Amino acid sequence: MSGTGAPITYNVRFGYAGPFTATARGLVTPATNAGSVATNAFQDFPVTIPAGTTYARFSLFDQPGVSDDLDLEVYDPSNVLRATSGGPTATEEANVLNPVAGTWKVRVVGFATQNATASFTLFNWVLGSTAAGNMTVTAPATATQSTTAPITLTFSGLNPATKYLGSVAYSGSTGFPNPTIVRVDTP
Repeated sequence: MSGTGAPITYNVRFGYAGPFTATARGLVTPATNAGSVATNAFQDFPVTIPAGTTYARFSLFDQPGVSDDLDLEVYDPSNVLRATSGGPTATEEANVLNPVAGTWKVRVVGFATQNATASFTLFNWVLGSTAAGNMTVTAPATATQSTTAPITLTFSGLNPATKYLGSVAYSGSTGFPNPTIVRVDTP
């Protein structure tokens, strides 16, 4: 799910009957690192992932008027490649569900830079399992098999011009899908 801070409603379809809970995690703001890289070069950034992290996201965004092609590689504390993103622009995103605690390495690779070097800002969000108090989830308390019900997210206290990340985790029965990831970019 993504939005700008206005309420978001989406539907879920239940495959069981019984209690249902949808819980907010986050919204959190990113840590950022500025850097630059040339074609065929890379720059590494250490990112500390604390115990209890449920989701980590690493992102780059295009610079207006610039046509750089940058890529991302994400390595766990054992230096094993866990996520990549290699599209044809500088807008890249790599995600890790339930990452192990430790120091991870995020590598920004200059695949093809427009000039001698490409400047960028690396964004990384580390999401735990608690609510930050800025996202409210409204959902039914009971699931009815083979029916669809709305879940509504509302937001408060968000700063302007900020990129937030959160999730909605589900419980009430076994076999639930992974949490729904929520991205809010305020104007």
